[in-house]
Amino acid sequence: STEEPLVSVAETIPEAEQPQTKIDKPESDMEVHHHAHDPAAPHHKKNWKSYFWEFLMLFLAVFCGFLAEYQLEHMIEKQREKQYMQSLIYDLQSDTSLLNAGHLLKDERISAIDSVFYFFKSNPRVEIIPGYVYRQLGRTLWDRHHRRNSTTIDQLKNAGGMRLIRKKNIADSIAAYDLGWARAEFFRELYIQRLQFGQQLMNRIIIADDLLDAYYNNTVAGNLPMALTDNIEVTIKRNELSEFLNFLHDQKGITKQDKRYYSLMAQRAERLMNLIKKEYDLE
Repeated sequence: STEEPLVSVAETIPEAEQPQTKIDKPESDMEVHHHAHDPAAPHHKKNWKSYFWEFLMLFLAVFCGFLAEYQLEHMIEKQREKQYMQSLIYDLQSDTSLLNAGHLLKDERISAIDSVFYFFKSNPRVEIIPGYVYRQLGRTLWDRHHRRNSTTIDQLKNAGGMRLIRKKNIADSIAAYDLGWARAEFFRELYIQRLQFGQQLMNRIIIADDLLDAYYNNTVAGNLPMALTDNIEVTIKRNELSEFLNFLHDQKGITKQDKRYYSLMAQRAERLMNLIKKEYDLE
């Protein structure tokens, strides 16, 4: 018998039915690296130390910024404080100059009052006075109105600037000086009222008939007594004179009191200036 050729099993199975064996190739290094940094890959969970250091760094950054801002603000306030003190020294110099100049004027007023007293004492029944006595009568009703330069102190009080004054002795001295002037302002208002009353009294004792020509020819506004000559004669009302002389006696005492008080205020201003210059190293 004839032998049939051997046929392999592979040849007897159709090609479509043969099993396909897939061999996976290992991924390249580039592909492995890419997957390791894939954004879709889950992150590692942070531990408490990481959170602590992040919080600490953030806290330090905010705190350092706060310190820098505080230091800057503190520096600006110190500069403003020094500027206020320099301005206050200028005001105090203006006050002392005004007060010292006013002393002489108060002495002149007291001298005029005494001259009027002496004249009427020497002429007890006189009804006609010469021009120089009329001028002295007018001088008894005039005095310096003391009004301080309060620009800086008003700014300190109204704008909350007093809080900038870190030195307690300076703040206390400024407050005391301001209080002293508040008292002086009260007496100044009273003084103006009394002078208006004194002018009314003088108008009652002077008969205007002898002054009509002077009134008509007067070119010095509000200063007629100083413009009259010695040879003019002015008739007065003796029955009105007593009240006016009593008023002048009252004003003499007030003028002396004012002079003492304003001398005290000038000394306070001088002491305050020296204290400010010393504490703030100002010239």
